[in-house]
Amino acid sequence: MTEHPSPPDGLHTFTLDNGLRIYLREDHRAPLVSVQLCYHVGASYEPEGHTGLSHALEHLLFEGSSKLAPGQYSTLMTRLGGDPNAFTLADATVFPLTLPASRLEVALEAMADVMASATLSDTPFARELAVVMAERRDDVDNRPLALAQEHHQLLAYGNSGYGTPVIGHKTDLAHMTAAAARTWYQTWYHPNNATLAVAGDMALPRLQKLVARHFAAIPAHRLPVQPIPTSPMGVRRNQTLRLQGLYTGVIISFSLPSQCTASSVAQAYALRLLPEILADGTASTLQRRLVLDDPILQGLRSTYEPWQRGDSLLTLYAFCSPQVTPEVAAERLLQEIEAFRQSAPTKPDLQRAKARLLARQLYERDDIAQQAQAIGKQAACGLDPIALEDERQAIEAVTAEQVGQAALDFLIESRVAITFMHHKESVDE
Repeated sequence: MTEHPSPPDGLHTFTLDNGLRIYLREDHRAPLVSVQLCYHVGASYEPEGHTGLSHALEHLLFEGSSKLAPGQYSTLMTRLGGDPNAFTLADATVFPLTLPASRLEVALEAMADVMASATLSDTPFARELAVVMAERRDDVDNRPLALAQEHHQLLAYGNSGYGTPVIGHKTDLAHMTAAAARTWYQTWYHPNNATLAVAGDMALPRLQKLVARHFAAIPAHRLPVQPIPTSPMGVRRNQTLRLQGLYTGVIISFSLPSQCTASSVAQAYALRLLPEILADGTASTLQRRLVLDDPILQGLRSTYEPWQRGDSLLTLYAFCSPQVTPEVAAERLLQEIEAFRQSAPTKPDLQRAKARLLARQLYERDDIAQQAQAIGKQAACGLDPIALEDERQAIEAVTAEQVGQAALDFLIESRVAITFMHHKESVDE
């Protein structure tokens, strides 16, 4: 076991000889602990024709192991006062659990047993695959906006793994086999491809003892070399979707560096502030110009995921006012964004953006599950979670000129993908 130096009252970290990296943020305000086992594999890793494997395995992984029968993990953890859950991202598959700190060892023993000996038998696989296909129908196929988002991701990311829907394509799910799930597990689900993030009422010596007891004997395995996904650039990409029940509007994405691919810490945090200034909150540039002052839009929201191995997207979802077409809305948005590019944000705008981002982070730090999740996401994309200790200072240090330079460099036509969304009145139209 290797213990790494950590700042006083900061994030503790140590690594087992098999490569499992463990992080602990002590928080003794309540006798609870959040433990999250994060495997560094997700939808962006999946080969063509096998989308949805990570998400399907998320459903299946705790359905039987050498010590637990199918369904027993959830039942046991619930009886111990926990709330077992799981979720899949582009770069990670995460198994979070918050429970009384006195019960942590039971959770660690179960997680280690599943890492070493998940059975992945045919009967639970068939049941869980049916659940996943039902999720696909309910959450994507029967929701026009979700379908539009899926098509837009494919346009914006192209053949990059980030264009892969986490839930998987319908045709791939229909042909998925238990053997494929077992191969995916044998390829990626090893201690040297995982991070264990713990936050809550736990002391470092106690955690070290428990983790070593249950995880140290699990062997490391050779991992495949996985290329970092790259996004298509060089020309503006457009598409038009007409779906029954779809909101009239437009989705616009710009390819931006992520926290991993940014050229510097300053650029990384300038990019984090860019959507705050441009589109988030009623005082943001686009909200003020196109929703309040000249209401061609009924609504506008933005997304930007900084924690990815490869480049990310700043995406704007704009929903049109009556009589405004998606094409007109898109051109107005692009005109306003171009004007924004040409001048650095004002000091008040920058300060408001920083205050919103810092307040959100402070609120999340009040939740031990959010603390553990941030650690896992940071580790899964290849960043050192220790850097989370310096986020506040890094955000406060960003200048208006750095945000303006980020806008000038990246909010350009060669990095844009646009989906025009039209409501289709009937299936025959």
